[in-house]
Amino acid sequence: MGIQNNFKSIGRKFGFELDKYSSQECRFHAIYFIDYETGALLVSNRYSDDIKFLKDDLICSFLNAINLFINEVNIGANEELQEINFRGTRILYQREGRLLAIGITKKTNLQIERGIMKEIVEDFYIRFKNFINNFNGEVDPSVLNYKKRLESMNLNSLFKFNIRI
Repeated sequence: MGIQNNFKSIGRKFGFELDKYSSQECRFHAIYFIDYETGALLVSNRYSDDIKFLKDDLICSFLNAINLFINEVNIGANEELQEINFRGTRILYQREGRLLAIGITKKTNLQIERGIMKEIVEDFYIRFKNFINNFNGEVDPSVLNYKKRLESMNLNSLFKFNIRI
């Protein structure tokens, strides 16, 4: 019991709201898949109503612009934007070739959130690798149908170290 309380106090010190998180609740507010070269939104899904007032294409354009800006600032440094942290929200960036995936999380556990993002990105990229690498500006209906998979997926069960905290 002492170790768990110590863990929670460490979490609060670094801005994690562990007490508010339920293992049944999704860790993500939204996930966006974007073509890195054009900035076009391929498919997205929202898991929370907390960001419902914004349009997906506006969010994606803004988050992609931040990524491009950081890449310009770090020119030659061979670094990419990994995350943006706020008090209770984290924006994760993960890239696979031309695919840029952006996840907006509830900032529960970075290792678990990254693991979930990695699983989703790998699944999406394997399914649509040819489409992504040859993207011509028009989103294929099979890619749009991936939204149904995102809606039905239990993201909390994707990561093997996802234990109840």
